[in-house]
This record gives sequence, C-alpha cells and structure tokens, in this order.
Amino acid sequence: MTINLKVRPGVSSGFSIFARMKTFKIIAFLFAIIVTQQAAAQKLTLYKTFGGVVFMLNDSVELSTKQVSTFMFQNQQAYEEFKKARSRATISSVMGFTGAAMVAVPLVTVAFGGDGDWVLAGGGAALLVGSAFFNRWFKARAVYAVDLYNASLPQKTSRIKPEFYFYGTGARLVIKF
Repeated sequence: MTINLKVRPGVSSGFSIFARMKTFKIIAFLFAIIVTQQAAAQKLTLYKTFGGVVFMLNDSVELSTKQVSTFMFQNQQAYEEFKKARSRATISSVMGFTGAAMVAVPLVTVAFGGDGDWVLAGGGAALLVGSAFFNRWFKARAVYAVDLYNASLPQKTSRIKPEFYFYGTGARLVIKF
C-alpha cells in the first residue's frame, strides 16, 4: 500500500516548525517559572564565627555584608535593623584596631630595649574589651535582622518541585509532585 501526499503550491508544509515553536515556548515558560521561584525565595543564613559572622545565601553562596544589605533592602524593618548592626560592626572594628595598636606600641618598645608606657597598653586593653562587646551587639542585631528578612519570605506551600538539569548537550526538566 502506498500513500501519495501531494503538496499544493502556495500551501506551506511548515506545521512541524509551528509545533516545535509551541513546544519551545512551553519549555521556556516552565523554565522562567522555575527561575523566578528560586530567585524570589532566597533564604539568608548566618553562621557565627570566632571574630564575626558568615552570611550564606540558600546555604550555598557566601555573601559580604554589603551584599546582605542589598538583599535586605526589600524588607524595610530588617534593613533598618541590619544598618544598626553594621554600625556596631564598624565601631567594633575601629576600637579593636586602635586597641591592638595601643597595646602593640609598648610591647615593641620593650622588645627593642626601651621603657614601655603601660598606661597606653592598659587603655588599649580597655578598647579591646569594648570592641568585644560591640562585636557581640553586632552579632545579636545581625541575627535579628536575618530572622526578620527570612520571616517575610513567602513560605512554600506547593508540593510541586520542578528541577532543571543540564547534561552534555541536552537538558531535562523534572517535575515532582
């Protein structure tokens, strides 16, 4: 059995092109939905370290305090709290550096055989202690600001979990329910 398909002049046989374009538009739409969901729900995490804190975005990307500040700009209350925290961090840094320098000067003088000014070292030690308190206040305010920011994020209630994988020269979209 043979089937002869004749194409009439003036009629396009480009139906397959339109079908491919429609499929491409659907895939592009689904990809856009996935990207916007992930971009909208970027959770900040704060990890305390010995001397300060480390900010993480979605537990994968480390952020600086300026980058965290730009993220928090969307939530005005969290942003104001974080600005206060940053001011405490600045004060702590200045006091710590000045105190360390004031302690180091008499120690270096004594190391080279001179007579050190121990009142200067005592003042430096007092600045170092004050710096530690400002650092603790910075950490407390930063934790509060991050909590405020994360509380304002939309909670995921959808059970649909789309994932987009790239491999070799192709890609795969997996939608889990």
